[in-house]
Amino acid sequence: MQKIYSGKQLDILYAQAAQLDKLSAQDHIERAAVAFERELLRHYSLGGRSIYVFAGAGRCGAYALSIAQTLSRRGHTVFAYLFYRGGKLSPECEAVRERLPRDTFRLEEVFTDFTPPKIASGDLIIDGLFGADLQTPLSAGYIELVKFLNESSAPIVSIEIPSGLFAEDNSGNKLDNVICAERTIAFDSPKLAFFFRENEPYVGAWSCLSLGISPQAQHGIDTAYYHVQDAALSLALQKRPRFSIELPREKALLLTYVKGHIGKTLLSARAAFRAGCSELHALVPTEEALSLSLTLPELTVHTPSDEAKLLTGINAYRTVVIGEGFGTDEEALHLLESLLTPSYSRPFLLEGDGIALLSSDRKLLKKLPKNSILIASHLEMDAMFGDFRSDRERLERALELARECDIYVILRGTYSAVCAPTGTAFFDTTGNTGLQTQGASNVLAGVIAGLLGQGYQSITAAVLGLHLVGLSAELYAGRYSERSLTATSLIDLLGEAYHQLEAK
Repeated sequence: MQKIYSGKQLDILYAQAAQLDKLSAQDHIERAAVAFERELLRHYSLGGRSIYVFAGAGRCGAYALSIAQTLSRRGHTVFAYLFYRGGKLSPECEAVRERLPRDTFRLEEVFTDFTPPKIASGDLIIDGLFGADLQTPLSAGYIELVKFLNESSAPIVSIEIPSGLFAEDNSGNKLDNVICAERTIAFDSPKLAFFFRENEPYVGAWSCLSLGISPQAQHGIDTAYYHVQDAALSLALQKRPRFSIELPREKALLLTYVKGHIGKTLLSARAAFRAGCSELHALVPTEEALSLSLTLPELTVHTPSDEAKLLTGINAYRTVVIGEGFGTDEEALHLLESLLTPSYSRPFLLEGDGIALLSSDRKLLKKLPKNSILIASHLEMDAMFGDFRSDRERLERALELARECDIYVILRGTYSAVCAPTGTAFFDTTGNTGLQTQGASNVLAGVIAGLLGQGYQSITAAVLGLHLVGLSAELYAGRYSERSLTATSLIDLLGEAYHQLEAK
């Protein structure tokens, strides 16, 4: 997992990298400049355009000046502007400034008055005014500078984070005074602000470049937020010994009581089997049982006549899925309450109708078995707890819920987050807009149920399941188009998503 550091933690990281990796500030800044140029060339053609670099007095300004020098050496037309805070530069920025070739490098140092250049629409702006350590809203001349840059017609690429944006919580910020970047390129750690929808107009598309800091240098810096990576999940995949076929099998149970929802049950069941679940049972309306059995012979299908016996032996199941088709009326609410007894200690998996029932009676949240998993969209979270002003606020409430109830909450969105009872959030950035297709949440529930049914712990099942579904969406888009993605397509590509992780 990639740690998501705060601005202060980045200072600690770089100090430890200097000590343990012998990576000096100068070396790190030079690596950043080379990596930034390489990433820039992946997205922009630089030939024939002027590049305007705006640097501040801190470490971000040092990056900006070094990037400007690197681009200038490559023969590009670069105009650099260095803005002082109180007439002082940080040691890193001062060191880069001193090494600049004054005879060939265009640098204007701004102390007070600034005469804006004429920037054409075909030019490029690189913003390196403020980095992740900014904690107060911009003021005075910087507001006018940000306004000038935002009103220019040239694209803006921000270094580390758009100037004016706080790295974590922007609830007290003045967002009118923040750079609106087309693209943001960070180093060593994405910023927490990148994952929130309200910050997208400022962050734009973003990427995070690793500059080779060792795991040893990162050790001991605790963070509550992580960015999910393929390599970490490849290590989490269970080994499947040759003789495991002879071992007892875990089971999962899907409960569907409402007629007409058999299609959603089928999606979840197929996804669970593709995720590797060896035995899956489903309780469905009598008139739909035969068609489900014929469509998916691997599934053990039960009807309401088996309900009493089935629920009496519910502890035989590794998890019980309460999803679409369970029902949302008073009878369904009483049924869910009767299932939530201390005698059943296995994790429940709730989505769709299950979340709706919890919203109608939030006292049931406290009755959920430890390590249960909720899959909730932003709209469902709002329905449960009231409207939130921001994704940041919504995430904090999901983390609070996970801590209070000792459960896991998957907050589904463009960047989904798995919120753990430890107060830790794992962000997954796989997937695309195709995941808004009808039935995608049923596939996700099925995959996670299938992982739980193999004996995975709840945290692993939640993070791995979310990632597998996201990878499936990306694999489909790579071949066809995310516009034509269906829930069935997600299921069909789960095997290839597994293969991609196994190859890491």
